[in-house]
Amino acid sequence: MPRHNAAASNGGSVVLDAPPAAPAANSVPVTPPAKAGGLKKVSFGKIAKKDETTKTAYPVFPDELGKASEIAARILERTEQFEALKGALETDKAELKFMVTPHYFAVNHGRHEVPSSVSVSSPQGEVLVTFQNRYPMLADETGLLPVLGERTGEFYRQSFELKIKGDKLPADKTQELMDRLQSLFAEFGAADALEVKEGIKPVEQFHAARHLDLTPEQNLALEQVCPIVAMVKTKGRR
Repeated sequence: MPRHNAAASNGGSVVLDAPPAAPAANSVPVTPPAKAGGLKKVSFGKIAKKDETTKTAYPVFPDELGKASEIAARILERTEQFEALKGALETDKAELKFMVTPHYFAVNHGRHEVPSSVSVSSPQGEVLVTFQNRYPMLADETGLLPVLGERTGEFYRQSFELKIKGDKLPADKTQELMDRLQSLFAEFGAADALEVKEGIKPVEQFHAARHLDLTPEQNLALEQVCPIVAMVKTKGRR
């Protein structure tokens, strides 16, 4: 509230109290007490905070003759060229696999012993498109049913794994929990440390049986749902 001085009653001016003085520059800030239920935080005062955008400072190599600089420049240039060439090479491999896959299923239809690769000749030598007994895990059988129908269970089976998140287990009880595992998870309140990874994958005999029991058209349709893992090989085939 303002206070009047004596001069005010005689036509003088009104003088207000001066505002509280600002704390001295070198004073230590006082951390207010945390409110009930609030988050208690530590005050760091004037301690500088780390700038996350600042790059790490590394010592610079003393390159008086500039030789290291020349090599570094070549590395950067060749890395850029390599990345561009690598991308083009992966595109060519994917396109070649796409072209060869229908022939792979057609030429091997009805055979039990199936060669792993299809040969592609070129003026520079031979390239092999190799089809491995490897398939991705599917989330469920939805995409398989239109192709295989009632035979889906003949060629595919359920696959799952249990995963334990170790960082969710009490450290002093980890060994005991591992020894007694599932029977003690509920007792220790660590049920949420269990995860189930579930999916669908081919049966062990699928890679060979598909050529005997399925038509090339069925195999190509399955390729859209569960593509076979294939590689393009060049070394040692010239």
